Amino acid sequence: VLYDAFSVHHHNSRVSILCKKQLKRMKVTELACDYLVVGAGAASIAFIDTLLTKQPLTKIILVDKNPCPGGHWVHAYGFVRLHQPSLLYGVASRQLEGNWLKLILGKLTLPWHHRASKDEILKYYDSFIQDKISAGQVQYFPNCQYNFPGEEPTTTHPASEREQIHSFSSLDGARQCSVKVKNKLINGILGECIIPSLNPVDFPVDQDIQMLTPNQIFDCHHQKTLPNYGEKRFVVLGCGKTAMDTVVYLQQSMKVKPSQISWVIPNDVWMLAREGSANPWAWPKALLKSDYNAREAGLALERAGGFVRLDPNIEPTRFRFPVVGRDEIKFMRKVEDIIRRGRVTAIRNQENRSVIVHFGENSQPWVPKESRPEDLVFIHCTCPGPENGNSNFDLFASDHQLNLNLLFAPPVPISMSVLAYLESARINGTLDLSFGRQLLRSLEIDAVAEQGAGRDMKDLPENEVLGRLISGIGLNEDDKRDSFQSILNLALFLAIANEDPMVGYQFLKENRLSFFSIPGFKGEVYETMGILLDRAKPLGYSDGEKRMFQLLRDRLQILEGK
Repeated sequence: VLYDAFSVHHHNSRVSILCKKQLKRMKVTELACDYLVVGAGAASIAFIDTLLTKQPLTKIILVDKNPCPGGHWVHAYGFVRLHQPSLLYGVASRQLEGNWLKLILGKLTLPWHHRASKDEILKYYDSFIQDKISAGQVQYFPNCQYNFPGEEPTTTHPASEREQIHSFSSLDGARQCSVKVKNKLINGILGECIIPSLNPVDFPVDQDIQMLTPNQIFDCHHQKTLPNYGEKRFVVLGCGKTAMDTVVYLQQSMKVKPSQISWVIPNDVWMLAREGSANPWAWPKALLKSDYNAREAGLALERAGGFVRLDPNIEPTRFRFPVVGRDEIKFMRKVEDIIRRGRVTAIRNQENRSVIVHFGENSQPWVPKESRPEDLVFIHCTCPGPENGNSNFDLFASDHQLNLNLLFAPPVPISMSVLAYLESARINGTLDLSFGRQLLRSLEIDAVAEQGAGRDMKDLPENEVLGRLISGIGLNEDDKRDSFQSILNLALFLAIANEDPMVGYQFLKENRLSFFSIPGFKGEVYETMGILLDRAKPLGYSDGEKRMFQLLRDRLQILEGK
């Protein structure tokens, strides 16, 4: 069975690249496929699902370093759940929340309130991959490492074929596979999350100071290996969703009193209210309407019920897309000992055996109330998650490679489903590339006028048209263009996915991963492009970009009010 072909017993997923001498000694198996997909996380699986729905005869090889599908979910803490409803996560072709009648009658849960647990998500992804293996559409190789350029062994293939010959190795070093790829390599690991269970804190911690990850807290609680924890002080480090979940778990499941919890928060952050009406385009739209005034945008969303803050008296300074419910906010606000002195730089033992926490140069150190090491449990929630430092936001990297970067703000799967739709439309020849080339010409009019004849756009290859128009986003709130790229990506998708914008719109309406599938939801892409057009100059866009915005808005007039 291909699922188990390279299964090995190992406990460390952070593996080093095998040296070339080792690779040369491996037994090489030659394989072929239409698409070679690297990474079996949420991004890759959502892409595979839509691609196979649109192109069922496609053959895919899926390579992943983990022992089972699921990406970062494989290593997530045991009490984690989705931020958002299960309705909007997973793959487009099957429900993550399961049968609605069973949910309502068996679990007394409304489908739009269901948020899948780690176990539910892993079983869901495993079932999907097994089904695709049984259908003969996917070959799956877990516990394997793809050899990126410069890491692969010397190949004997002709230079003309070399770009389409790839290789991967089993983590135990026993096997090497050479893969001839007919269409594209799909890089699905650019958005790989950095999580505490795989990444230690990046500051020094003295011996005898107990530093646990949320995974270890969960395991200790279930295995009853944290004695007298009712007498200890828990110090949660971090201001992201992992820290928020941990603060709730300590109180709700472990019954730790709020007075026993200290919470070190580097920055207060805006949170999306789960019961509100916010969506992936709410933040960039608010920024647009406020002329890129982040403070005003945040306050406006708070007034509209889309944003919520931890402390009503402290104004947040950051937004990192965490989604919280009223029940979670209630638990979080019970914690009174909150330390706001910036990022931790060290945790030390003093000569009197008390623990001291250091911050930046301009902040005073902090000594916990119970300051002896044996009375304290620090919980590491300081990893950046999806903000992993990736700076490669190219999507259509070449005729032979597609990178799975976000098109829109989270949830992740809808961006990948849209990319798969574009790839399928490219194969079918249904993209409106003539309009795409027209958009590119509008961008170059000024340059042509100054420098003479430009490139003939009619000769521009399809992947270059897509690549010059559509770009991945990096969730960088300090980058003005990045903030509005998700609006442009939506408009560009609807404009060039087909000659008729209603075709792309209908795809989104029928896609369970999309907010457009929610009854009554209005994307307002036509109206938003009008605002972007009106404010293009103050926001620093060029005359060429303004012309492109006008063309997009005209094309999307059919979507007015939708």
